[in-house]
Amino acid sequence: MKAFGLLTSTVLLATQTSAFTARAFSSPTATFLMSSNVGKTFPSGITLKEGQPDYASPLSFDLAELTSGKKVVILAVPGAFTPGCSKSHLPSFINNFDQLKSLGVDEVICTATNDAYTMYAWGVDQGCAGKVRMLSDSSGSLMNFLGTVKDDPIMKRSERYTLIAEGGKITHFFPGVGTDGQKTPENAWAPNVIEKGLEGAKV
Repeated sequence: MKAFGLLTSTVLLATQTSAFTARAFSSPTATFLMSSNVGKTFPSGITLKEGQPDYASPLSFDLAELTSGKKVVILAVPGAFTPGCSKSHLPSFINNFDQLKSLGVDEVICTATNDAYTMYAWGVDQGCAGKVRMLSDSSGSLMNFLGTVKDDPIMKRSERYTLIAEGGKITHFFPGVGTDGQKTPENAWAPNVIEKGLEGAKV
């Protein structure tokens, strides 16, 4: 119980700390469309951070280098430990991991603007080990590149989406919100991504 209490306190503190960095992000761009990011290649300089066991210092990775020569699925969520992200979006990729691998996916990455410590704790809570890699976009560099900034009174968050990239180039983009502003989270869930992005590519 003491360990759980410490973990909970750490997550809350990390989340509160993220709120104070909200002003560091750029302003939202125009509403993004399903195809607006297709064809883009990740440039050097998009840095994501990965939390480590026992609160060790997070490791930093350049997304262009991380995705080079690989087929990668990246899912972005508005926030760690939030209901829809924890109950539906992230679990859909954990539960369909074997099928994703069979369809040629080399790596599945989950990002949010929470810090690396929070993302690591959320990954442990969700049982992501060996399936989904939890990386923090705390600088907002990926979110800003894709134009997925979401207005929020507490902190800057990314809109929900999932993308497929091959060799660092985006081939499919599945936003969780329509151009009319209506939420369509299931569009970004694994079953839809598999059907329309991975299985469809085999036809």
